[in-house]
Amino acid sequence: MDKDFKFSVTKDKYEASKSKNIKLGGMFNNAIKRVADGLFMRLDNDALVSWFRYRSDPFAAGEFFGKILRAEANFAAYTGDEALKAKTDDLVRKILLTRDPDGCISTVPRDSQPNGSNGSDLWERKYVLLGLFEYYDNFGPTLDEQDDVYDALVSLAVYTASQIGVGPGKTRITDTGWAFCGIESSSILEPIMKLYLVSGSEKLLEFAKYIVESGACSRENIFEAAISGKSPYKIGSNGNPKESIAKAYEMMSCFEGLLEYYRATGDENALKATVTFIQKVNNEEITYLGSGGADGPFNLGPGKGEQWNRTFYEQTNPGIELAMETCVTVTYMKLLFKAYLITGDVSLIDRIEVSAYNALLGALSPDGSYFEYFPKFNGTRRVFDNFSYQVGDMRLSCCTANGPMGLAFLPKLAVTKSAFSEDSYFLNIFAPMTYSDGAAEFTVKTLYPLNGTVKVTVTNAPPAGIKLFFRVPKFKTKLLCSEKVKNTDNYAEIEKRLFKGDEVQFTVAYRPVAHQSPVSVNPLAKESTLYTYGPVVLSVDKSVETKKYDEVRGGPVEEYEVRPAEKNVSENNFTVVINGVRFVPYFAAGQSFDENTEFKSWIEN
Repeated sequence: MDKDFKFSVTKDKYEASKSKNIKLGGMFNNAIKRVADGLFMRLDNDALVSWFRYRSDPFAAGEFFGKILRAEANFAAYTGDEALKAKTDDLVRKILLTRDPDGCISTVPRDSQPNGSNGSDLWERKYVLLGLFEYYDNFGPTLDEQDDVYDALVSLAVYTASQIGVGPGKTRITDTGWAFCGIESSSILEPIMKLYLVSGSEKLLEFAKYIVESGACSRENIFEAAISGKSPYKIGSNGNPKESIAKAYEMMSCFEGLLEYYRATGDENALKATVTFIQKVNNEEITYLGSGGADGPFNLGPGKGEQWNRTFYEQTNPGIELAMETCVTVTYMKLLFKAYLITGDVSLIDRIEVSAYNALLGALSPDGSYFEYFPKFNGTRRVFDNFSYQVGDMRLSCCTANGPMGLAFLPKLAVTKSAFSEDSYFLNIFAPMTYSDGAAEFTVKTLYPLNGTVKVTVTNAPPAGIKLFFRVPKFKTKLLCSEKVKNTDNYAEIEKRLFKGDEVQFTVAYRPVAHQSPVSVNPLAKESTLYTYGPVVLSVDKSVETKKYDEVRGGPVEEYEVRPAEKNVSENNFTVVINGVRFVPYFAAGQSFDENTEFKSWIEN
């Protein structure tokens, strides 16, 4: 938890790193650089804020500004790139120029607020607040020697609170939104609570309590539904599949806010609702790629391809065309990270890792300018957008705007610290990196996920040394370490304290695993096999396995060999030969983004 959250009444189990304290290497760092150069540095700042400047009232366009700023601020802090920081500063200046004296920042004319843009006004303001908050969190409250950013945040939040609620001149939050009975608007709870945690504004706490007590939805209280153990795809159902409102992305966003509400109030029901909801989502909705939601078979309502549909069980359902929206991937990862910090549940990191390597990296185009909207298990990558706008000379989808945040928080996750011990460090991501927080410094060298061998070298430490823990993934088959370790169920703890110059090498061993397809409600679904190697889903890419692509069949792993990158495979890649067939990691499959690289991850038996 951010130490600036001085009005929290609870204490997290772990503290996230600051973006500036971590420098990753390998594929995650390469992806960040690709997005910074291919998307952020190319986007037109004037175009991103034009909807606010002219109050032109386009549906949900304001979310694009907030999503871009949210990730870009973290990228700028992480990379230290002066040009990117200058571009981020410029974007903040431009949005502040659209602010009214009473704090209003909106794309909607005042006489249409708070439900203009066909109901998206509060949703857009949520992203304005989130974007500005990430800038504030990384760079402080001042811009151009004024407290512009912090003032803008609090005044916009208070202005919004003055419009929503019960009473004369106010609109009920469950009467706002465009299709989901207030769920989309109620997700503004997250930034409202973050601002309360740093400001202590009673107006914001009252606003948050109102949202929580409203249940975030006019059909049913989604928080109470979660506590009861209701399946996510049934939440808000009225019995008509075409009117379903189980929109995965927006619903998870509300629970992100509920976790912040727990921090602010200590309300155990808020924590219980979120933890129960996450367990249900994990068990029923999240596929082997680490995302969920689809265009059927149960929920057919607005947002085609983006509703909960018991997606885990329907992964091989041939009737599903669109599934696993990148916005869902990113929001799921963020929700789990917040829950990990609060509850200490390390198994959530395993799931975040799966999402990062598969659904997220697999969706990113080679030039960094685009995130695939709906990744697929089998077929080809596609440039297809459910929802997008022209921003200057770039076509920007909501998923391309949102995807970078999935990368932006990985440095914060890579190393965490105990909230109860200043000298305890927890290594969560196995990637080449350097870590430095002013007290301790260490480097990490690894080829993971090619193999699970990791070497940590301490380059600076306080006089009493540091305690080092590393995550033990559930898929490991054996754990080896150059030093004695204990408590190896979730984190392995190095028994001795580490000092400057000390080195530790450990190996988390694993092998390919064959997974059989869950039973779909569609009788046309074929029995199939999917292979994973550590956190990575494996795929057969026709451009790599040219000879056996058409006749490959699924089944048990009888023999395998792991090979380093070949000439026709990405330098960050490797090949796993299973039963004589060459597989590549899912994130490397189909990377021409056209029909030349057809691939398949579910293999018919």
